[in-house]
Amino acid sequence: MTAYAYVGPLDIAEAAGALEAVEAAAAGSVPRAGATSRPGQGDRIRTPADLDAFLSSRPQDELHEPHTFVVDLSGTLRLAPRRSEHVACAGGEAVRAAGELAFARTAQGWTVTYASNQSTGYCPDVESWPAVAAALARAGITHGSAYTHPITYRRCPECGEWNSVQDAHFVCVFCDADLPASHRTGPMDLALLADEEGNAVRITVLGRHPQVPGRLEAEIVVATPFVQGRLALALSRSRLETWGRALNSLESGEDIAWMAVERGPSVFIHLTGERDCPEVVVEDQMISMVTVRVPISLPEDWIASHRQRLSDVLAAHSPH
Repeated sequence: MTAYAYVGPLDIAEAAGALEAVEAAAAGSVPRAGATSRPGQGDRIRTPADLDAFLSSRPQDELHEPHTFVVDLSGTLRLAPRRSEHVACAGGEAVRAAGELAFARTAQGWTVTYASNQSTGYCPDVESWPAVAAALARAGITHGSAYTHPITYRRCPECGEWNSVQDAHFVCVFCDADLPASHRTGPMDLALLADEEGNAVRITVLGRHPQVPGRLEAEIVVATPFVQGRLALALSRSRLETWGRALNSLESGEDIAWMAVERGPSVFIHLTGERDCPEVVVEDQMISMVTVRVPISLPEDWIASHRQRLSDVLAAHSPH
């Protein structure tokens, strides 16, 4: 599923005590899953009892209005009072969904009566609903089939400001430029290979390349507790198609070498490395002449999720 980074004002993130996490995410660092909660994070809702406890802690007048929510990267629902900032609820980290939820108790248990993706801090797409539905289902809370009050967010390609689209009027309220039809206009991760130890290799598509016509500007970011670094990359459609074939090979149990015969960085993935887990090797023979080997314990569905990432990049961008 898509991850949404914080795009709101940094002073709000700072006031929420989440600026360090926001800046780390922007720099390409990947926080360890299950790390100690930061102050101000929303309450985790994993069971109906968790929702009971959260709602019983709120003043009576708050029970009749929606509550701030995020679905974190682990897929867990987090709740906070309505006037809480989403960035505080999420501890500054990226989310799978964000918005507002209201609940009512029925004979069968808790159910959702109001659901919106309203969050000017994360501006999530309406397509984030499946992440919400999955988190609610895991918590034993019944729900509908979509947001009851969806909001369409678009980022202006000219001035960079995020807009809430009203009445299907896709024009930026800040500069009058046309807004894109697709939500997916910002940076997109083509690959995010990460584990709970803090080791990660991320390949992010940033947008159209400003200097190379017909190419996408991208970067490879290596982040471990020991070493960090990044490399600039220009991606053509043929390179993306080659990545798709590499995923096919990995699914067949074969190690792969991506971009190994081209100029620029190369990426190798060994399914069984020296530490009995997958190993990602990034080589920069052209400039720094440095090679980095990163052991990463990957989830079982990582190849399928990366096929979806590739599909999303191809749908949002059309390099030649």
